[in-house]
Order: sequence, then structure tokens, then C-alpha cells
Amino acid sequence: MTKSTLKELRTTKKMTQQELSHLTGISVRTIARYEKDTKKLRRAKYEKLKGIAQALAVSVDDIFLGIDSEFMN
Repeated sequence: MTKSTLKELRTTKKMTQQELSHLTGISVRTIARYEKDTKKLRRAKYEKLKGIAQALAVSVDDIFLGIDSEFMN
């Protein structure tokens, strides 16, 4: 897992943290923390991860495996 797989996915989708925040209801500050600290991301509630995955049109697994995952859609 890369340090910032979530950021990589978000920027690949040409989405800002603000846009992701708006789509998920998760604060920009929390998204920034998830991107900076994968330990915080791993401790996130599944519902938050599911919301992020839906907003990015990926699976929850992809958030942790990255865009090079063979499981990416």
C-alpha cells in the first residue's frame, strides 16, 4: 500500500478534498487526515469507507490496494 492511496484515487478522479467532503459528508479535515495517515484511515468506520468508495466509484478494497490493483473497476 502506498502512503497516500486515497489521495492517489481522489486525484485520479480529478476531485478535490472539498468535493469529496461534499459527496461523503466527511469533513475536509478528516479526509486530509485519512490521506496523510493510513493508520487513521484503517481505523475509520466502515460506513465512512463505504461512502468514500462510492464517491470515488471504487471498492473499499481499492482504497487500500490502490489504483494498480487487479480488482479495480
